[in-house]
Amino acid sequence: MHKIRNILFTIGITLIVYILTKNPITTFFKLQFALLGLLAVIIYGYFVVKKTGHIRTMIMISAIFVLFLVAATGWFVSPFFFTLYLLAILLGFTFTPSTSVAFILTLTGLFSFDIGTIDIAYDYLTILSLLTVIPLTFYLRKEYLHLKEAEKEILVIRKDEKVYQNKVEDLLANKVNDFAVNLRQPINDTKQLAFLIKKNATHESTIKDVDRIIASAEESLRMLQEFEEKVTGKRLLKSPH
Repeated sequence: MHKIRNILFTIGITLIVYILTKNPITTFFKLQFALLGLLAVIIYGYFVVKKTGHIRTMIMISAIFVLFLVAATGWFVSPFFFTLYLLAILLGFTFTPSTSVAFILTLTGLFSFDIGTIDIAYDYLTILSLLTVIPLTFYLRKEYLHLKEAEKEILVIRKDEKVYQNKVEDLLANKVNDFAVNLRQPINDTKQLAFLIKKNATHESTIKDVDRIIASAEESLRMLQEFEEKVTGKRLLKSPH
């Protein structure tokens, strides 16, 4: 759902900016729109992202600013035209490659109406250069994910089950498994301490309270085991009894 929403929003803002900057009534305000976009980026970045970390919304606002900037300085002949390439790659990294593809195809479709206004060969080459960003985005994103996986920062889940052969050490090094392994230890310690207290306890209410602690610890270990198996597809550790 989020994927489709991001694609539709990207297409929508691209169309709106293009229409506003091509419409005879609003085209005179292209520079003002760009300045407003820059102001929105600064304000949102300082007052919102700094506190909440909503970087995706920040990127969408930045995309609007970049589009207005390129439009205000001449679209095809804009000295900032290269920022569209960078923006497409950024959208592919932040959201999904399909968002980047939607952005590039929308620009390509819109720019096709302007082919020949400057130089037909130059215009075709410009559109072709835009289309080359699509495979570049896929390649860079794939290499980035592989790099992060190699650094043990993420785990790339693959559909092919064969890639999990002898992957136990890799999975344990992954952040998801590190979290599960590290969390299991204090839960087990709590459980063992509860058993020790119960062994020396004489008051009936104390024994009942300890039994609740033991039951809660066992339930936590069970949920942790299920989480680990669901995420990694393997049972790497067994909860001690």
